[in-house]
Amino acid sequence: MILFTWTVKAQEVGIYYDQTGDLTLPQMEVQDFKPISSGYSNGLQQGIYWLKISPSRETIFQLENNHIKKIEGFSNSNPIKLDRFTGFTSFYLNQEAPTYIKMLIDKEAYFPYTIKSREDFRRATVINHIGMGLFYGFATVCFLLNMGLFYNSKDFSFLFYSIFLFLILSVIAHRDGLVEILGLSDSMKEITEPLSISIGGLMCAVFANESVKIKNYFPFLVYSYWVLAVLSMILLALYFSTQDYLFLVGIYFVCLYIFLSSWISSLLLIRVQSFAIVFCVAYFFMMILAILFYLGPAFDLQFFEMKKSYLKVGALVEMVIITLAILYRLRVMERNQNQMREEMKFYLSQISFLNEELEKNQLGQDNIFTKFDLTSRESEVLDLIAAGKTNKEIADELYISINTVKFHVKKVYEKLEVSNRKEAYQIVKSSNGEIL
Repeated sequence: MILFTWTVKAQEVGIYYDQTGDLTLPQMEVQDFKPISSGYSNGLQQGIYWLKISPSRETIFQLENNHIKKIEGFSNSNPIKLDRFTGFTSFYLNQEAPTYIKMLIDKEAYFPYTIKSREDFRRATVINHIGMGLFYGFATVCFLLNMGLFYNSKDFSFLFYSIFLFLILSVIAHRDGLVEILGLSDSMKEITEPLSISIGGLMCAVFANESVKIKNYFPFLVYSYWVLAVLSMILLALYFSTQDYLFLVGIYFVCLYIFLSSWISSLLLIRVQSFAIVFCVAYFFMMILAILFYLGPAFDLQFFEMKKSYLKVGALVEMVIITLAILYRLRVMERNQNQMREEMKFYLSQISFLNEELEKNQLGQDNIFTKFDLTSRESEVLDLIAAGKTNKEIADELYISINTVKFHVKKVYEKLEVSNRKEAYQIVKSSNGEIL
């Protein structure tokens, strides 16, 4: 067992880039292969690549990049069977001769792989499927929760985040093997993945604007998003018509601009928007991990092997923080609405009472104005206060300065011996009982 484990770990993998694409299997058997480790990247150098795996017994070799267009395996000049039931292409290796794998690359030349014993591979597959179930299960709960909150509150932040979350999950599902497990064909994936990426980037802009009100502070940024929406459609059309991966990379950069600009703008709005700090924290890790996951292999900027699990952790953190923040925001909104309703009831009762006192004053009956010896101007000011007008509106109504209004308001407060409108209302209300 110890010897077998050492053999699996010590197994060598080499790579050869066939720039002409004309080399045959017998010719490859005499070529010098470059030793690589999992996560090797050659940027956007597309074409034919060969992998050479040293002889092994009862091991599973799995390529964890489902962007590889075509894969064939050979051992002893004979084809070997490939399997994709885990979502990625895997080969069962049980040969004394080296195994050669031929790959047609039309996107990024990125080669993450694992080599495990059959038992370890089965165990890892079960753990991976359980993890996928938990991840997508939690994500579904977050999606349904936000849709329910939108239905109850009619707050479009919940709707936009639900759509954005769905698109994030769609993008991840295209890279972690879920769509292969569900049986989505390669031709369909060539349509659904670019659509999910481009629309997902635009929905990030919509959600960021709705949640932190970017348009109110950086309107030029929102206008640039409209331009990028048109650019994304053009790049999508070009990609679908030519299948040139560079157009899809262009969409990556459009999304990168949206993520970075919305994140930086929310960072600048932390002092004026309470939700901005939540947006910054939630999206920081996922944004960095997404950049490394998508642009890193394309431009050979791999500082370390960027695994799908890291991207999922970033997405999970984002979902938890955003959902909790939205729930907190909803509670704050409900509390503010309840407070506004209570204040509205108070001011309406105050205005109603003061209007009654004004009618008594006009009829020559005892009222608040005569009881507290208010002048004609002070009575007018109190009348307008009763109507719920501000100092500026009172000044405009009486054609006097705001300072004069403040003077009369101060005199009214002094005669009523109060310091604000709420206290004045309490004095007036108690005085009304004495008058009656």
